[in-house]
Amino acid sequence: MVDQLSRPKDQMEVYWFSEQAQGYIADDQLEKFESGRLAFPNTHFDPAKAHKLYNEYHEQYALADEIGFDGIMTNEHHSAYWCGKPAVNLDAAVITKITKKAKIAILGNVIAVNDPVRMAEEVAMLDCYSGGRIISGFVRGGAVETLQAGIDPTQNRERFEEAHDLIVKCWTEPGPFRYEGKHYQYRVVNPWVMPMQKPRPDIWFPGTGSPESVVWAAQHGHPYMNLGAVMETTEWLKQIYIDTALEAGYKAGPEHFGYLLKVLVADTEEKAQEIGRHFVWTEGHRQRGPREHVDPPGYQSRKALEVKRSRPTGVFAGNMGDALSYENQQEARVIIVGTPDSVIEKLKYVAENLNPGYLLIYGNEGPMKHEDSMRSIELLGKEVIPALKEIKLQAYD
Repeated sequence: MVDQLSRPKDQMEVYWFSEQAQGYIADDQLEKFESGRLAFPNTHFDPAKAHKLYNEYHEQYALADEIGFDGIMTNEHHSAYWCGKPAVNLDAAVITKITKKAKIAILGNVIAVNDPVRMAEEVAMLDCYSGGRIISGFVRGGAVETLQAGIDPTQNRERFEEAHDLIVKCWTEPGPFRYEGKHYQYRVVNPWVMPMQKPRPDIWFPGTGSPESVVWAAQHGHPYMNLGAVMETTEWLKQIYIDTALEAGYKAGPEHFGYLLKVLVADTEEKAQEIGRHFVWTEGHRQRGPREHVDPPGYQSRKALEVKRSRPTGVFAGNMGDALSYENQQEARVIIVGTPDSVIEKLKYVAENLNPGYLLIYGNEGPMKHEDSMRSIELLGKEVIPALKEIKLQAYD
């Protein structure tokens, strides 16, 4: 049975997103090591600097809520200097207390490597904390998450799908019940805390270019969030979603599709270009490493690999050579920087061509100054978002 929790809307929702990068890490520190993740020693982590950064990032979230963003998106990665959030639900808990109106999109919990009943309980708590503002995104996690958890990479997808089904069961079926699955077994499942939203929080699913991910999301009626594929590939993926939804018995619309872009707004074009260069901070280093750290055999299907070889998919995932340059990413409209007027023009092009129900703004990176991020949020909220709200979303053919 396909879930259809979202309702058609004629206005795009705009979300603020930050990786909470530990921007004090420099290229010369990374160059000595074969990988920017599992091989990069955690002795380079500075708790005092992290303390300052965490508080600044949360000030940015609070301003985004106050200034008019529809939501705040947060995520998690492990062994990642460029993402300071190894526990997304902890970050989401803070966000519930520093915001009042914004939806909180958790994108997401790496459920393939975690206890799914515990995940169901934690998200239910967050939904109650927030007054029903949680969007519960689920992710397979990258290869590093799988390796760090000691999980066989070939089992990642099937573990993910089983965990997803069990979490939904926890939220929608009364306990206690017994559960005997392939990867998870529980004599008694009876989570006490249940979500405020009924029948459950919305579930988002992200991807960087694999059509299999799009098909799975569409079969379940979950909104698919594309994380930075170029426009041509994104349009192709959206059509796969639309076609799969029809096969599943429903008509997809903008409320089922979202797109993530790196966006920075400043008072002048020159300042925006200068600050925006931080968007390519250590982009090559973060993905460098032996194959078993980046793409272990069996983690991706052969079909997914064929697609990624034939099409330019997620630029944030690397492996695109010169396409990762600052100039080329601007040309491809996956990095958008400028004054409010120029950013509005560029985002309108994206909105009118992709027609996404959700625009996810990846708003800062690396060593960007806190005051520059705060100014960008202010300009986005006061000038850019109101202009985007004037664009009426169109039903999908």
